[in-house]
Amino acid sequence: MKKNNIVFFDGVCNVCDKTVDFILKYDKDKMFSFASLQSEFAQDFFLEHKMTISLDTIVVFNDGVFFKRSKAMLFILTNLKGYPRFLGAILNLSPHFFSNCFYALFAKNRYRIFGKKDVCKVPSKEVLSRFYE
Repeated sequence: MKKNNIVFFDGVCNVCDKTVDFILKYDKDKMFSFASLQSEFAQDFFLEHKMTISLDTIVVFNDGVFFKRSKAMLFILTNLKGYPRFLGAILNLSPHFFSNCFYALFAKNRYRIFGKKDVCKVPSKEVLSRFYE
């Protein structure tokens, strides 16, 4: 699998899990692959790139560039098909300072509001090839 357009997500977060399902549904070109931030692959990948990442963020790696938080979400949305692309274009109009503040507030409270799992979800056979480790 080519190491590009990798979405790194919190594997025990219920919201993150639903976000991955959403991306899979609208990623008609199968552009994105996925890795849990808790995975050995992710730990090795960030170590290799001399980066430290906390579990309260989503990260996208694309062509040697890391997108984090709201910029990662905007990158994902604008590369999906259908209404998510339109939604990404609209959200991109707001200043990144505001979207990052909202993202940080949401990330801080996501477990309390939506809960979390004990273990990372195992992908279905249909999409397993798009997941690292």
